Amino acid sequence: MLNLNANLGKQMHALASRLFPLFRSITGEGFRQSLGILNENLNNALNIHSIKSGTQVFDWLVPPEYSVKEAFIITPEGKKICDFKQNNLHLLNFSTSIDKELSLDELNEHLYSLEYLPEAIPYVTSYYKKRWGFCIAHNERLKLKSGKYKVFIDAKHDENGVLNYADLLIPSSTKSKDEVLISSYLCHPSMANNELSGPIVACFLAKHLQNYAHGGGHLKYNYRFVFVPETIGSIVYLSKHLKHLQKRVKAGFVLSCMGDDEAYSLIHSPNANTLADKIALHTFKNKENFKEFSFLDRGSDERQYCSPNVNLPVVGLCRTRYGDFKEYHTSLDNLNFISAKGLFNSLETMIQLICNLEINAVYKSECFCEPNLGKRGLYPTLSLLNSPPLIANFLAFCNAQNDCIDIADKLGIKAYELRECIEKLLKHKLIKKVNS
Repeated sequence: MLNLNANLGKQMHALASRLFPLFRSITGEGFRQSLGILNENLNNALNIHSIKSGTQVFDWLVPPEYSVKEAFIITPEGKKICDFKQNNLHLLNFSTSIDKELSLDELNEHLYSLEYLPEAIPYVTSYYKKRWGFCIAHNERLKLKSGKYKVFIDAKHDENGVLNYADLLIPSSTKSKDEVLISSYLCHPSMANNELSGPIVACFLAKHLQNYAHGGGHLKYNYRFVFVPETIGSIVYLSKHLKHLQKRVKAGFVLSCMGDDEAYSLIHSPNANTLADKIALHTFKNKENFKEFSFLDRGSDERQYCSPNVNLPVVGLCRTRYGDFKEYHTSLDNLNFISAKGLFNSLETMIQLICNLEINAVYKSECFCEPNLGKRGLYPTLSLLNSPPLIANFLAFCNAQNDCIDIADKLGIKAYELRECIEKLLKHKLIKKVNS
C-alpha cells in the first residue's frame, strides 16, 4: 500500500489549479461543480446528495442556495475596483444585493481589509446574517478618495434551493462493520491550502484505497469519505447518519490545510484518548516540526464530530494549522503557497496512518517463556553479541495488553513495520490475536 507514483504530487497540484478559480460557498453551483470534479477523479464513485434549504438540522436551518452574477465598486474617477470577476474573494461571501451610490464614509462601513497584511484581500463571510460588503487589500483601501462610489452586487439567495454534500464508502475485505471516517470541506472560494488541500488529499487517498482494494489488497476497516461545506455540512451529515456513525466509527480524521511544506499538526479530541488520537500521534510525532494541539485549539469540523452528544472518536489533521500561517483566509493562500511536494508528502503520511491503523491489534504469546525461534528459522542459531532481532523484541511485549502501536512506540519504529514479524509469528502459531 505504501508504494506511490512519484507523479502524484503534480497531479494533485494540477487538480488544485482546476478547482481554484471556482466560486464556492456553503451552497451553490460552485460547490456542485467542485464535487463533480472530485467525482471525476474518483471514477464517479461519489454519492452526491442534496438537502432542501430551510430544512431543520438539529439547532440549525439549511441556508438558501447562493449565487452571484456580478459585483464591483465604481470609484469617483470611474475606475472599477473590487471586481468579483477578477477575484471572487473581493465579495463578502453570502453578501446580499445592492445597487446604490455612497460616500466614502458610508462605503467604509462595508469594506474589510487587513492592516497587518496590507497587500492581501481577506476572506470574510456572513452566512447567517444578511449584510453586504466587499473585501479589499488595505493598501488599495488607503488610496480611496472622497466622493461618490457606485456599489453593485447582483446576488441571489434561493430559499427553494439545496445544500450539497457527498460521501463514498470503500468496503472492508472482511465482513467487518467497523468504519474509519475521513472528512474534509469544500466550501471556501479561491484559497489553496485552507480550502483545496484537504479535499484533494482525501480524494487521492480514497483513490489509492480503491485501487488497493480492487487489486486484491486487504482492508480491515470500511473507509467512509465525506466532502461537505464546513460546519453546516457536517451538521447535515450527522443529522442523517448519527446513530450509524456512533455505532460503527472507530476512528475519524478531519483533513485541513495539508498543502504546505512546513509542520505537521494534530488537533486532539476532547479527552485525547481515542484510537484516532493514538494512531495520529504515532504517525505524526516524528515528522519535522510536529505540533500537538488540544481540543481548545479546534477550528474545523472536529467541532461537530466531537461535540458532547455526538462524541465520535475524531481528530483534526493539518500541516501548518489553520490560523497559524499569515496567508490564512486571504488571497495570499494561492496556488504558489501550496506545492506538489507538500501535497504528495501529506498523502504519503495519510497512507502511513492507514497502514498503522490497519496493522494495529492486540496479540498474546502462545508460549511459556521464550519460544525456540531458532528451530523455526526466525532467530540466529550462532551465538553473537548482537541485540535481539525485531521479531524477538515484538514477541517479548505480546502480553494481551499492548497493541501494535504500544509495542512499536517502545521499539522506536512505525507499527506498519511490524507486519512481516506478525505474519511469521501467526504462521508458526506463536501468537494469537485477542483484540483487533
